[in-house]
Formats: sequence, C-alpha cells, structure tokens
Amino acid sequence: MWNRIANIILRNRFIILAIMALLTVLLGYYALTGLKIDNKYGNMLPKDSDTQITYLKFKKMFGEDGSALIIAIQDKDLYTKEKFLLWKNLGDSILQIDGVVSVISEAKLFNLINDTANSQFTIKPIFSDITFKEKSIEQIKKEIRRNPIYNGVLYNDSANVSLMMVSLDESFLVDKDKQKVVIEIENLAKSYEKEFNKVHFAGLPHMRVLIGKRVMSEMYIFVILSLLISFGIMYFFFRSVRVTLISLIVVAITVIWAMGTIGLFQYNISIIMALIPPLMIVIGIPNCIYLFNKYHFEFRLHQNKIKALAQTIRKTGTAMWLTNVTTAIGFMTFIFTNSTKFFEFGVISSLNIMLCYVVSLCLIPIFASFSKQPKTRHLKHLDRKAAVRFLEKLVYITANRRKLVYTITIILTLGTGVGIVFIKVTGNITGDLPAKDPILKDIQFMEANFGGAVPFEVLIDYKERGRLFGKNTMQSVEQVQDMLNKDTLFAKSLSIVDFVKVVNMAYYNNNPAQYKIFATKDKLRLNDYLKNLSTTTNNSTFSIKELVDTTNHILRVRTSMKDLGSYEVEDEVHLIHQRIDSIMNPDKPILETYYKQVKKGKLGYIDSIFDLSSGVYNNVTEILSNGDDKKQYAFDSDPEMVRQYFTKPNFKKTLRKAIDKEYYDVTLTGTSVVASEGTKYLVSNLTQDIIVAVFSIAALMCVLFYSFRMVLVSMIPNLIPMVTTAGIMGLFGIPLKPSTLLIFSIALGITVDNTIHFLAHYRHELKLKKWDLKECVAISIRETGLSIIYTSVILFFGFIVFVFSDFGGTQALGYLSALTYFVALFTNLILLPCLLLSYERRLTTKSFEEPLFEIYDEDSDINWDLLEIEKAEDEELKKPNPDSEGESNDKKED
Repeated sequence: MWNRIANIILRNRFIILAIMALLTVLLGYYALTGLKIDNKYGNMLPKDSDTQITYLKFKKMFGEDGSALIIAIQDKDLYTKEKFLLWKNLGDSILQIDGVVSVISEAKLFNLINDTANSQFTIKPIFSDITFKEKSIEQIKKEIRRNPIYNGVLYNDSANVSLMMVSLDESFLVDKDKQKVVIEIENLAKSYEKEFNKVHFAGLPHMRVLIGKRVMSEMYIFVILSLLISFGIMYFFFRSVRVTLISLIVVAITVIWAMGTIGLFQYNISIIMALIPPLMIVIGIPNCIYLFNKYHFEFRLHQNKIKALAQTIRKTGTAMWLTNVTTAIGFMTFIFTNSTKFFEFGVISSLNIMLCYVVSLCLIPIFASFSKQPKTRHLKHLDRKAAVRFLEKLVYITANRRKLVYTITIILTLGTGVGIVFIKVTGNITGDLPAKDPILKDIQFMEANFGGAVPFEVLIDYKERGRLFGKNTMQSVEQVQDMLNKDTLFAKSLSIVDFVKVVNMAYYNNNPAQYKIFATKDKLRLNDYLKNLSTTTNNSTFSIKELVDTTNHILRVRTSMKDLGSYEVEDEVHLIHQRIDSIMNPDKPILETYYKQVKKGKLGYIDSIFDLSSGVYNNVTEILSNGDDKKQYAFDSDPEMVRQYFTKPNFKKTLRKAIDKEYYDVTLTGTSVVASEGTKYLVSNLTQDIIVAVFSIAALMCVLFYSFRMVLVSMIPNLIPMVTTAGIMGLFGIPLKPSTLLIFSIALGITVDNTIHFLAHYRHELKLKKWDLKECVAISIRETGLSIIYTSVILFFGFIVFVFSDFGGTQALGYLSALTYFVALFTNLILLPCLLLSYERRLTTKSFEEPLFEIYDEDSDINWDLLEIEKAEDEELKKPNPDSEGESNDKKED
C-alpha cells in the first residue's frame, strides 16, 4: 500500500501542491473572517446539567447577572463642586456611547416624590443644577446619604469609595467588533485619573473583554514564539536552512488550517482553544523530524534522492500514522466531557492532528524532491559525535546497569508520587490570574470595600401572586438579606423588599425613619404606587421587573460573593441554602415529621398539620374543591367537613401537594455557582477521560503489537512521567483544575509516540537479527534514539513558551508538560529497553514477531521507473555524488 502512496505523492506533486494551496487559502479566509472570541468566562457546564438549566432560566427571566461594568474611585474629596461635576460629566459622556443602556452613580440619583393626588411618585433628580444654586454640594451629599438603599451599593463612606455602574447591551459583549465599547469606556474613565486618583474596574464585562483580548494576543504571540524556537532547534539539529524552512512552512500551513477549521466550524476562541495553533507547531515539528531523519538515513544508504524519499514515505507512513492517532486520542477524550468548550477543543485538536499528519507526509517529500540532494554536512547529524556517545552510553546502561535504572526509577516514582495525596482540587474565576494582575487587584479592591465581586443570586418561588407583598414573605426575605449582609463573603444584597422600603419612605416624604416594610394598614393605598413604580428617568433604571418575575412567581435577591475556590463555593452554597430554607420555611421540619406519621397511618397528625399551618388547610380544601366555588364555600363554612376525606385513597397525595405548595422554593444560582459547579464537573469528567485515554491507547497498542504483556510493559514508561508530574503538583501546591488536568491527556497521547517508534523498530530488528535481543535493543536505541531526543527537545521547549502566559493555568500547562516530556525521554530510552532485556522472551512472543500488520516493512522491489519526476532531475541522479569525493564545495550553498 505504501509503495502506491509514495508513487502517488511523488508523481502528482503539482496537483497535491495545488490542492494544498487552495485549502490553505480557503481555510485562511475562514481564519481571518470567522474567528470569534468566547468571553463567557467561567461557564464550563454542559447544557443539560441542572445548574446550567437553572442559570439559563434565571437569565431568561432577569437577563444577564453580570452585564454591569463597574468603575470605582477612592477619593475623600468627591463631594466638592469641581469633582462632583466631573463625576457627573464622566457618567454623561459614557451614556452617549453606543451600547450603554444606563449609568448609575451618586451624581445621577433621584428621589421619589409623593404625588398624593394621583397616587403615584414623581421622579426628581437629586443633582440637576450644575451651578449649585438650587442645592449646595453639602445638601446633595446629605440627600444621597439619607437613602439607606445606596449605602454599600454605590458608596462606602468609611473608605471614601464610590462606584459608577454602567449597564451594557449584552449583544455588544458577544460581538468581537462591538465589545470594544468596554475598552472605550475604560479609556475614557482613565482619562479622569488626574482628578480622581487611580480608577478601578470590575464586573464581568471588564473581565470578559480584557481576558478575551489577552487570549487572542497570547495565541499569536505563542505561535510566533513556537515558530522561532522551532526554527532555532531545527537548525541546530540539522544545520540546514533549507530543512528548517521547509519544516516551518509545513507547520505554518497546519496553523492556518487549525485556525481556519475553528472559523469554519463556527467555534469561538476560548482560553483552551487558543492553545491549538501553537500546539500544532509543537506536534507538527516531530513529524518533520522523523521524516527528515529517515530521509537523510535512506539517502546515505542509497545516494538516490527519489529512492530515499519513496523509502521514507513507505517506512514511516504507518508509524507516523499510529503516533498521530495516539496523540489525537489524547485530545479526543475531551469530546466526551459534555462541556461545549472542551468538546469543541477535542474536535478541532484531534482533527487537525490528523490533518497535520497528511500535510507533513505529503509536503515534506514534495518540497525535498524540488530541493537539491543533501550534502555530506547535512547528514552529519546522523553521526554527531556527542549524540553518538550519548546513545552508546544509553546502550551500555541498558545492557549493564539495569538494577541501577530500576532503583532510580522506583525512588523517583515513589518520592514524587507521594505528593499525589497532597493534591488540592480547586478552581475559581480569577484562579488563573497572577497575583499582581490588574484585573485581580481590582477585584480584590472591590471585595475589600464592598464584600464581593462575583454575581450570586437567590431565587425564591413564592408560588401564588397574592403572597408577594404579604407580610410573611416580606419579613422572611428581609431576614434572608440580613443574614447575607452579615456574612463577610457577600456584598450588600438587593431585593423587592428594599424597594418596598424605599416606597414606604417616599410615601412619608422621604423620612429615613420610615425605611422599612410598610404596615398592613398602608398596603392597600400603596398598591397603586407599586404598580406605577416601573419607571425610567435620565437613563437610570429603577424597576421592580429587575427583581420580580410575576409570571413565574419568582422574586430575586441579588448580591455578589468573594471569588472562592469551587469546593469552598459548594460548601458555602449548601450552608446558605439550608439557612435560607430555614428562614423561608421555619415550620418545614415539624411539618415533615407530622407528615411521616400520617404516612404511617396516624391520621391524628393531620389536625396537627392544620393547626401548625392554616395555609396547608386552605391548600387542601382548594385542591379538593377543584374550582367548585360551592364546594369551597362549604369547606369554609364547616372546617370539620374535610375530615371525611382523611381515609380516602388519594388524600395523602393531596396532603403532600398542599404542604409543598405552602413552602417557598429556594434556588441559588449566578456566575459564582455556575463557575464552581463547572470546575467540579470538569475535574470529575476529565479524570474519567484520562482513564479512558489510557485504556484506548493501550488497546491500540495491543492491536499494534499483538501482545498483551508487551502493552503492559510499554505503558509503564508513559505512566511514570504522569505519576511524577502529579506528585510534583502535590508537593509544590499546584492545584488540580481543568487547565492542569489537560496536561495528562495531552502528554499521554504525545509521549506514547516515542514508545511506538522504539518498539516498532525493535520488532523489525527481531526478525532481521533472528532474536538477538541485546543487539536488537542496541540497534533500536541507535536508530530511533536521535529522533526521540530531537522530538523531546522540541516538545520541551515548545511547551515552555506557555510559561509566558498571563494565565496561571496556561503557565502550569507549559512547565508541567515540559517536565513530563523530559522524564518521558529517559523512561522511553532507558527504562523501556531495560524492561525488554529483563523480561526477554516472556515479552517477545511469536505474536509480537508476527503482528496484525507491519509498521516497518522489509524492502521490496519497487518499479522506480514509475517515479518519474523530471527528466533533468533523473539525469542529475545518474551523476556521481560530488560529496563522495570530499566536502570542498559544502560551504558554497546550503
């Protein structure tokens, strides 16, 4: 088969080049026009998870929980005429920017004035006279401070910190061109720093846009760095500009294809998706190394360029295919996480790894066929003295120092592996940001002055419309808010209760003493006021609709919490839910105890339930009446009438339904909850996927080598580097989170490539050398060792570039992956040969000698006349090699 493929590639060079060029142009077009930034930061949950479904329902009812850009200043002199006017001017200027929905700050607040004649409030700005003749600056401050709702929300008096909340149109945040509005607003705010000192920014729009911008810029930086490093290392190894440039052209094409497929599939660039283009370079260069190494080796044997290229395709085609498949399997495991972002990452990465294989296998022989044949100095890397001495040292160690190798391996594995028990699992929204990052600093500033910066939402289902403004509902929600406000993890909360208090205060001529839930006697006369309260003035929204969805009977308590680790958030959510439920449903434990007794047949407890909660009795009669007014009236007239239903078959179900209807249902959601659950979900699923990857690769190698015992031994050198890396993570306090879990699936898929190359060559030598095991291992080390070293060095430095990232997770991916490949280099070149020699014929069974298919075929007759390329080139091949006479012309051209 590979003879035919080599024939097709070398005889149809121009057709293949044309196809490759067209595909590159097409995918380049999608790369330029189709790439979009995914700045939905922190949400990794699949669409069908309960937490995600709840969050999506919340957004449908109330909109985005984090659509406000927050601008904060710390200035004790804000309440001077000049600075307060500047604060107002900044808000007015921001309001003129397209995409801004509203701006709220101390300079743009208003009062509700009681219009008793029309039973409604009129809206009057607190500050409108810029000449300060109507009100002095002291009066303005006093009027603002008189309304308790703003304290802790728009200002912190003790720290002299003031906020400006800029509400943005969500459509602008998801559009890569329109989202520049955030940068425009922030640049405008920064232009006031001379007057207000340092300006701080917070809110999800700030994080989403700035982090998205960093992701894109980092992707291009990593691509450039990877290309430069690859250029330097390739030239150092091969000492040929031609070989280096050909390799870089090949990987550059794979980068364009990778970015193009992202655009073609209409996927977005996220933090993990941005890793794919530089990874294609790191993964593609080893393909180039194997092809050029084999080409140079074959050319030195035959001194015939065309034959060498054909032999290169034929002898490396299957091995490269298998190594790329195993690498793709490592990435393909992400497809099974059910997380949209990781699914997309798995699809694009695994697809492009195989495309990289096709591009490399086709273009390198084609470009080499157009190039002049290698000179003697270009082949020197095959016999480089330092490399040869190193490989001979490895041969000596594997033959004579196996006990020492095993001892060092065991000590290294156990010494580092013990750290696995100390690994901590975590993950928070800012967890990947370095300690001195401006984004993190601003969030910490907000947390220090206002208690929290990540949206946290409490949804309470009050079941019936009439319960919304009921005294029990209002007082219970007020207790919930008091509980949250006392918790230092949370910022001040807002709910319908706060606006009810504002309404009551406004009704009594803005008397701060009346900032409380209205009395029962005032409820009827305030109904009309509440209906008319949804108003907008001066582009500052003041609406009950933001806090209550009357259609679904859901009221919202909105707050923010500190950015904690995912498992800390989980514990806090569980605790907060219990506390809120106990406040909203104080009788629930007793009701449930009584109901259990009823289920046991103790019907006397039904009266106890009715005595404890008249609402349950009313719900029972309503269900039994089923809309029949006469029947309902009979129940109301004779409470004893319900007793005749106690022994009915379905009464317990009716009672259960009535009890549930009386409860307030509490749900916790928001970005903080979603991010926490997303991290936990991914850690759990990625751990399972790593196990799947191990078994998938083992199964593939079992098919490849047709020997289960050989598979077990071959997996040891690839699992030890992973154990070592995991142990070092625990010992040095590097947390396990989605970004660091990526390392293990990726590393396993890549490191096993070296094992495949080594064992495939070893098996080939077994047949040639008639089972002289020591000689076979020595030859395999000498002939594959150089390529393994080259690729390991490329992988090491290719991943090291990620340490320059602004994101901690990407940095960890870089240095931990580099460490893994460094360890894997020695386990594959030292430990694996030692194991082969130690177990000798127990491993090298006949099934290993005669597998299902061959990787390295023995030479067979090839009709070289079929490989006609160009007459001039054929004539050139008939000439004697000038390099055979010496190297006098080596330096004239590369």
